Amino acid sequence: MASPDGPGGGRMSWAEAVAGPLGGGTCLWQDLDGLHVEAAPASAPPTSILWAWRGDSLLVRLRLDGQTAYVAVHDPSVRAPVKTVPWAVHDGRVAASVRFGLPAADGGTGARYEQVVVDADGHGPVTFVRPAPGA
Repeated sequence: MASPDGPGGGRMSWAEAVAGPLGGGTCLWQDLDGLHVEAAPASAPPTSILWAWRGDSLLVRLRLDGQTAYVAVHDPSVRAPVKTVPWAVHDGRVAASVRFGLPAADGGTGARYEQVVVDADGHGPVTFVRPAPGA
């Protein structure tokens, strides 16, 4: 799913994920402090799933197991079967109090999000999250 020239996915340490696929991106995750929409923290947050995006380019889905990250990367410029699923404005999936991060205009507090479902190789879909266009 990743561009040959872009960061790849797979199993890696948190430090490798921050230096690679998460580098320069905006991350979204939920933990006991609330919803975070900001750059990747220096150490792995206490969450199991984290999503990230870089403007209109790379999308990242990361599952954490301690300091080990399982990373999927999608480059929208690479042709792959994609389905976009908008989230209803008041469906509650990201209605938690955003305590850290960006304003709505930059994809943070109060922004609308959408799911991007990719099934590039027929092995099953991977879901990414990003701000919806115009959010």
